[in-house]
Amino acid sequence: MERENEPDNLDINDYHRLRYLGDNVNEILQSVLENIRAGIGLFEVGESIRALYLNDAYFQCIGYSKEDYDKEIQDVLSTLLPEDAAGFLACISENAPKGRPIYYIIRGYRKNGEIGWFEVKGEPLENHIGKNPIYLTVISDITVEKESEAQVRELKQINDELTLQQERYKILEATAMGLLFEYYPEKDTMVFSYNLPGNKKRKEVRNYSVHMKNSPFVHSSHQKMFCEALQEACKGEVDKNLEYLSSISGGGYRWHRTHYKSILDNEGKVISVIGRIQDIHEEYMEKAKLNYRAETDGLTGLYRKEAAFEKMREYMVEAPKEVYYFSLVDLDHFKQINDLHGHQYGDRILRQTSQALSAGFGESAVIGRFGGDEFIILTRGLSEEVRQILLKVREQCSFCFGTVKTGAEDPLMEVFEEADKRMYHQKALRKEEN
Repeated sequence: MERENEPDNLDINDYHRLRYLGDNVNEILQSVLENIRAGIGLFEVGESIRALYLNDAYFQCIGYSKEDYDKEIQDVLSTLLPEDAAGFLACISENAPKGRPIYYIIRGYRKNGEIGWFEVKGEPLENHIGKNPIYLTVISDITVEKESEAQVRELKQINDELTLQQERYKILEATAMGLLFEYYPEKDTMVFSYNLPGNKKRKEVRNYSVHMKNSPFVHSSHQKMFCEALQEACKGEVDKNLEYLSSISGGGYRWHRTHYKSILDNEGKVISVIGRIQDIHEEYMEKAKLNYRAETDGLTGLYRKEAAFEKMREYMVEAPKEVYYFSLVDLDHFKQINDLHGHQYGDRILRQTSQALSAGFGESAVIGRFGGDEFIILTRGLSEEVRQILLKVREQCSFCFGTVKTGAEDPLMEVFEEADKRMYHQKALRKEEN
């Protein structure tokens, strides 16, 4: 057909323009559908939902191969969470008879047992071979977005709780009594002024540096930090806060915050350091509890994915020249475990695995739950011991693993991807053996 015969009012997105593709339009459209990144599906809707056509991106989205899908999935609804399947079917049942498009967000099981979030947009098509409605749908994996939303909500809740706690303690700080001090560097003398109920005394400690060594009121693990802060304040102008464990309040070691400031003469020389010591034990422990909730997985008690990677980076910075070993652990047949025994039993398996890994590696490793039935581990200086520990743990919990030797300079995500490849290689070998 000649181009000059084309109507002037034909829109640029009019499907009639597809005639330019020539006689092989079906082959070209099939190539487009197979290579587009979004999941495309053609579904027949009856008492069940039957897939008539699915592109490669659809299978990548849900984690099944075409062969798996043909063997295991006769009804698309069986891959969804029951409550979402019911809602999705109700949405289609309402809109299909009226020829209306559908939009629904559902949760479905991937082949490995993980739960994913999916956005489904569908347009009805005319069925030329049967009575049931047919929908052309676009399926998008929005799991990352949904998990991010949930994490943002949780972190906001935690932040709100922290803010509330901080406001409470600001009021307490403004009204509570405390312990004031003034240190004179030239005399090496510390003067404490107590302003506590039933205790209004003033105490002078001479040779304070010697006293701190012989009768420290600061916990041994914080003594160096405390002395360095005092020395810094004696050398130049400082206005800071310091948190540490101290027994100055009595009743054992408790968390305290000291706000201290250097006092200078006209020549800029430090003549004294003044400050206030405040017992913040309850505040500190509450904050630590909230931070723990933000960083750890509620089911297993291990670090969440993001927190685990951050802790691993910090772990490697402590000893950048050391050799490290990164391992990825993936439980065997976890979806089948959930399907046969229920999710509560599956949760018990996850807890047992996390406990076994923690007991096996002890405090020499950073361990996190990557998501679903996967765990990540970073340890250093153990060489072949890493494999032996994992094999011993595997006597209690069935899993495959991949381990990569690494260093502080290697990007962790690249290390993770290599461990992932090794884990799947091991999984394939075990499958062949069985």
